[in-house]
Amino acid sequence: MNGDGSDDRLDRRLADALERLTTAVRTLAVTGAQAHGLSVVQLHALLALASHPAERRRVGALAEEFAVTAPTMSDAVGALERKGLVARTPVPGDARRRELVLTSDGERLAARLDGWDDPLVDTVGALPRGEREALLRAALDLIAGMHRAGVITVDRSCVSCRFFHRDVRQDPGAPHFCALLEQPLPPADLRVDCPEHLPGEEISEISRL
Repeated sequence: MNGDGSDDRLDRRLADALERLTTAVRTLAVTGAQAHGLSVVQLHALLALASHPAERRRVGALAEEFAVTAPTMSDAVGALERKGLVARTPVPGDARRRELVLTSDGERLAARLDGWDDPLVDTVGALPRGEREALLRAALDLIAGMHRAGVITVDRSCVSCRFFHRDVRQDPGAPHFCALLEQPLPPADLRVDCPEHLPGEEISEISRL
């Protein structure tokens, strides 16, 4: 906290509001998982395996991403295997490693689970576009800050990437720039999880809305 008492109250109320939203998202995840006989960890693992590249489809990588222990994630993956939703396949060139892949049943279930957070998406979508863009930017800054504090274990967002240049263009429609793609970035194009992400040596100062 910083500043005068009104700043302190604002910071606390924002933190309380974010905590309330976290509870709501957790409720959505529990409801979506239980509807298909899964735990929340199993739900997240299944959806991650449906979208992640091969190098991130490992128990250790999934455990790090979702901030659980390796044994907890191993148990979740084992349960998905017993349900016939996940299988382990050999990695070409490395006989000791196995890659986690979805079975046909797993792919179908992942497609059905994809909308588990639709109520949140719909609520966000009801906000004016300018507020949504500002909220995305603020959320990514918060993720980067929590990652620096060691609370969030994985951050692959634009704002923590060495290729990201914040507010370097005069165009309000695309004020940022990606040095990897060599193109301007509109506010709505900021990514939460970029496959080309490289951690920045120094992250730009967090913006104030």
